Amino acid sequence: MQRYDLSVTNIAGALPEGARKEVGISLAIGFFDGVHLGHLEVIRQAVAIAKQQGLVPAVMTFDPHPRVVLGQGSQYHTVLTPLEDKLSLLSDAGVEAAYIIQFNRAFSEVTAEQFVKSFITPIGVKATTVGFDFSFGHRGEGNAEALRLHGNGEIGVHVVSPVFLDGEKVSSTRIRDQLSEGECIEASNLLGRPYEVKGTVVHGQARGRLLGFPTANVLPEQPYVIPRSGVYAVHVDVLSESGASEARYKGVINVGNRPTFDAPGGEIKLEAHIFDYTGDLYGRQLALTFFAYLRPEKKFDSIEQLIEQIKQDAADARKLLSE
Repeated sequence: MQRYDLSVTNIAGALPEGARKEVGISLAIGFFDGVHLGHLEVIRQAVAIAKQQGLVPAVMTFDPHPRVVLGQGSQYHTVLTPLEDKLSLLSDAGVEAAYIIQFNRAFSEVTAEQFVKSFITPIGVKATTVGFDFSFGHRGEGNAEALRLHGNGEIGVHVVSPVFLDGEKVSSTRIRDQLSEGECIEASNLLGRPYEVKGTVVHGQARGRLLGFPTANVLPEQPYVIPRSGVYAVHVDVLSESGASEARYKGVINVGNRPTFDAPGGEIKLEAHIFDYTGDLYGRQLALTFFAYLRPEKKFDSIEQLIEQIKQDAADARKLLSE
């Protein structure tokens, strides 16, 4: 999938060389955090329109989250899908080009009309697909009708209805709420795939090895939403330099601040015990796929109690992952 970075520092000349598409573009527009079932329906329809009309299927998205720039919610400093993960998922969904707008204070002042004239029309957009709650432009002044208006009737506008699961609308907020409760199965159902966090294995205090359960201490390199503290059954993929999976293992992970050893309120750590693995993973990137929540994190009165609980956690995780 081709990628275009659009700068807002000079709106009139923002498009890079070669960005204009002679054949025209079918463009899905949105932040698409999570690329969940609702987002995928928007993408699916944009791709279908591209095939029907002989256009290039593309997405226009933003980085970082607009609410971070506008100071409208500290929770948006973390995301379900960092940009590179998002682009990979969009590519898997059939998107061929991604237009990424750096969202900053200057861009937040762009009017709805300026947005269409400077970012939509110049790249050859013939059709747009947006979600039911789509808004754009300064203070969210624009909507689907404004997109039609400022496109002078030359740009098709398709609005996608919300997707519901179990009687409730699928949304990034709902997924965040599920993860905050440890409900990773429910979150996975909303995403249409298991929730995944990527990170690099770093040196820890080697306590797991001393207890007989060596762990990989995984440091996320991107600002992922981290599920509720506790113990989970996980799949662990060891990634190549290109990001492809070299091997997949089953395992159990503790998310939290190790209350048996450390004072409460410390940094959240991800410590994965990988079943049937021997070798050195330091410096390697892993993808942790959260399969099921096992129990909350707790402080044990003795090391012996902790070891027995780890044994039980491992047995529970093996059973769940084998079903």
